[in-house]
Order: sequence, then C-alpha cells, then structure tokens
Amino acid sequence: MTRFLLRTLDDLQSGDLNEETGRLFAYHQATKHTYDSVRSGAHYLDWRNQPNPFRTYEGAPLTVLAPEPRFPDTGTFAAMATLAGSTRQARENSFEHHTAHLDAIWLSRLLWHSLAVSSWKKVPGTGSRYSLRVNPSSGNLHPTETYLALRGFAGVDDGLYHYRADLHALEQRCPGGCTRRLAQALRIPWASEPCLIVGFTSIFWREAWKYRDRAYRYCCHDLGHAMMSVLLAAGALGLPGGAITHFADSAMTRLLGLSGSDEAPMAFLVFPTKNSGGQNSILPQEIFAGQPNELSAEEIPYELLLGIHRSTLLSDALRYQQDIPPAVAGDDLQNREVFHSDMPDGSLGIIARRRRSALDFDARTAPMKRDALEQLLEFATLDWPADWRGNFGGDNTAGGAGSDFVTLYLYVHRAQDCEPGVYRWDRRARNLEQLHRGNVERVAAYLSLEQALAGNACFAISMVADLAAAARAFGNRGYRYVHFEAGAIGQKLYLGAEALGWNATGIGAFYDDDVHRYLGFLEETQDSVSNAVAVAEKAALVMLGSPASRGAAAKEPDSAHGPASEKEKAGVTKQEGAPIRDSSKLPQQVIYHFAIGRAIPDPRIEA
Repeated sequence: MTRFLLRTLDDLQSGDLNEETGRLFAYHQATKHTYDSVRSGAHYLDWRNQPNPFRTYEGAPLTVLAPEPRFPDTGTFAAMATLAGSTRQARENSFEHHTAHLDAIWLSRLLWHSLAVSSWKKVPGTGSRYSLRVNPSSGNLHPTETYLALRGFAGVDDGLYHYRADLHALEQRCPGGCTRRLAQALRIPWASEPCLIVGFTSIFWREAWKYRDRAYRYCCHDLGHAMMSVLLAAGALGLPGGAITHFADSAMTRLLGLSGSDEAPMAFLVFPTKNSGGQNSILPQEIFAGQPNELSAEEIPYELLLGIHRSTLLSDALRYQQDIPPAVAGDDLQNREVFHSDMPDGSLGIIARRRRSALDFDARTAPMKRDALEQLLEFATLDWPADWRGNFGGDNTAGGAGSDFVTLYLYVHRAQDCEPGVYRWDRRARNLEQLHRGNVERVAAYLSLEQALAGNACFAISMVADLAAAARAFGNRGYRYVHFEAGAIGQKLYLGAEALGWNATGIGAFYDDDVHRYLGFLEETQDSVSNAVAVAEKAALVMLGSPASRGAAAKEPDSAHGPASEKEKAGVTKQEGAPIRDSSKLPQQVIYHFAIGRAIPDPRIEA
C-alpha cells in the first residue's frame, strides 16, 4: 500500500481529522461481522500474491546476533508485577537504577525472547514450511516491523537499526545519535536521549490480504502484543520502559526513513536512564541505507482501512501534554503487593518461546482451578506504563495508576468452584462478578464466529472497550489505544496461561452486535442470539465436543428456542437504563475475544 499510505500523509496536510470522531464509530460499524455478512461476502485468498512476512533492506550493513542466548530466571508473573510497579517509589526510581549491561548479547536476549522466530510448521503434503514467532499475530501474518535506536551499547555502533526476525539480525539503516532526534520528535524532554527506543510500524497490506478492511483492528491488536512482549523481556533484563504512542505521524515517518514506504509508525517504547541527557552522539544525517524488498506483486487498497488510519493521524502541531489525561492519583492498586514468591510461576524466557496460539481445546480436560483463573485475570489487567494511560510522561505522571478502557466479560465453562455462566472481572475489587448462571459453551462458540474452540476452552473472554471515552480523550487516535490495550492484556493472558500449564488463543473475529445483544448493551431484535445459535447448529456450523454442551443441546425440546432453557437471552448484564437500539451509537463495544484451556497438540509444529 505504498502509494496509498503516502496519500494518507499527503491528505493530512489539508486538515486534521482526528477530532471528527464519527469516523471512528463509522469504521467500527462498517467492519462488524454478522451471520449474514460472513456468508454474503466470501473472500478467496490469492496465495500467489501473499505478502512476504519478512521485510529486508538490501545493501544495509548486517549484524547477526547470537542465537539462543541465555535469559535470566525471572518468573512470568514476577515480570508482570515488576512492570506494573507495586508502589509510587518503585515506578519513580526504576529508571534511575537499571541493572542492565547493555551490549550485543543483551540485545540478542531481548529480541530472541520477545520478537524472534520461535518455531516452524510444515504444510501437510507439500513439505513447505512457515515460521511462528514469539509475539503472536492474527492469522500469523505479522504486519508489525521493529526498529531500534541505540545509544551506548558495547560492541554496537549508535544508530537506527531494523530487526530481521528471519535471521535474528540487525540491519543498520542510519548511524549516529538517533535516540536524541527521535526523543525530540516524540516530545519527551524527561528522557531527552535514552539508551534505547524501539519503534513499531505496521504494514497494513500484510493483514488486509486476508482480513480486508477489518485488518486495521488486528494490526493494532498485534502492536499491543508486541509492546507487551518487549516490555516484559526488557524489564526481566533489568531495563524498564514504557510506551509513547501520541506523536506527530509524518515527523516519525520521516525520522524512521519510511517516507514513501508501505509502513506506518504506530508506537514507540522508550527506555530512559538516569543519564538520559548525558553524552551526546553525533546527530545523524537523514540518509538511510538499504532498499526495502517488495512484499507481493500487487497491493490492493482497502479504503475503509486507509480511511480510519488517516482519521487517527496527528499533525506536527499537536498539543501533546494537553492531549494526555492525568493518571488516577492515589489508586489503591498502586500500593499493594500482587506477586508473592509462593505463587505458581514459570520462567519468562522459557514460557515466551514456548507460547503458541491454540487451534482448538480439549473439552474433556479437568477444570481449571479458580485460583489459577483469578491469578490470570489479575495479572493480565495489572497497570503498565504508557502515555495514553497517563502514567508514563516524566515526574508528573510516574506515580499514578493508568487509565483503563477495556473490561473483561467471561464465559466460564470449566473452572473449579466457579459456576458455569457469564462473569465480569472487576479489576479494582479483584473479583469475578457473576451475571448469569448456566451452560454458555454453545453461545460462546457461536459469538466467536462459530468457532468451537471458544466453547471447548475452560473459559472465553469478550474484551469490551469504552470507545466513547477513548474518543473523548484522544479523538480517533483513541481507536488505536483501546486495541493496543486489548492486545497487551492478551499477551499477558497468553504468557500467564502457559506459565500455569494451560494454553490460549486470541480471536479477532466475532459477531460484534450479537455479543452486544447477549451482554445487554444492545436491544434484542427478532433474530435473537438464541435463535441464531440454533440456526447455526442446524447447519452443523457450531461443533462442540464436550459432554456438557451436547447434554445442554439435547435437553432443549425445540431447537427454535436455541439455548433458551438455559436463559440464553439478551441482557445478561445489568446495564443502567434500557439497552440502546442503534448499534452504531454504542459507547462500549467488543474489540477482542480470547480463550484459555488445554490445547489439542498441533502435529505440524516441528520439534
């Protein structure tokens, strides 16, 4: 989408669309899935035109990093707790007393355990192989590219580098003091020259090749996963940092050497140190080495995707500090210890590289313990530093608790001491609030685009974002941030599940408004969720394997009622006032699904 992305930046000069938040809701509405839309809008993949999952810069100096470097024996949940910061003092002092010895081996450890290739799969009958990575991606398409600006790393020249995951190598794009120039453009005077800035870009075409206009959602999910993956690994390696995502897009595009390219800068991770304003490297000239490879023969423009991206762009004249709401001061979550040494845990380095996205779950597995379920939820929703959360912006924000836009709704199927039904996770009270009792395996599978894994899991999740609040705070840019937040939560769910001996998978496809009807956000229609489940099952589209699910279906005297005998109707939540009729005006909307259980082994993965 090279020329198409360039057009969005050119259009930015004619006016800032970020405040026209109707565009955010219009895009979200237009890219919703419905029972009818997935059948009427069939899309056939052009495998000959599939984008290359690896970007390369031909002619750029290449530094191959040491493979399989040793990683500290830091626990997964311990790393999450460290990132959250248990007290105001811990958050403020962490940047002054980092323990990392920064060199090429440190970089190798960071990238090997956060963004590298982790395994390979074989395509049955063909002998073809394709890679899996430490950071998950929708459809394994990996739209996210990674750039690193380095200062003061022993044995590595200062400069801007591109990470080649296929070779576990760095391509130098520009030598010199890039961290200082990037920090200036990001407007972070409290970290005027950090030792490391990690820049994430998106190549939308990689994801749109399969998912078309809805792909923007998935690109933002993937960025949230990647951010959390790197922040946890860096923290375990002794270098804490946070996310900066509120920036002038055209300026950062130019400074990354991406003008006229098919990549869009989307997020930056900044790792300040006490001497961030210390020795100065030579400022780089904006001359970039290497020629980017063409990813596919043809790129198809998806106008809704390009339109929402254009609507989220910020001009060089953005009012940075005023646009970031302050953190929530005095939050009691900041003043409690969440990690205890006797908690079940697993080594982050091992867990991160072992993580896979489950293709289905074994519904016959023993139930998950409630303590494990609640530990997963608590750590997945712990605070973490990011500018849009209001807690990563220098001394004025270092002690506050971050703002949350995402709430978790659970469909619990098999958990000890936890009655099957629908729950809402109250992060502040650290409590599961039961909203509905009954077997919800079939409805969870249906809502997740008729994918059985959501019913075969121990539990599934709908992540519901307050789009209206995000739009009020950030304009259309808030659309990126809620998906970043959901992806970050998802990454911690992935790692936490593995650390406790379970498995997980993210689900980006779901019947949006059926979720809203079922949870009571949206008024029920004549085509109820209950009837939709029954229709799907009559077409043999929802195939659940658990005895409990088959038993629930067998008890129903009339399939037209679907799961009505289980009180499977809209409005399981207690909303204030009547449900909204117009789905385009819903302030809170589902943006991500997730499922956790015992994965069925995938024989295609190589040992």
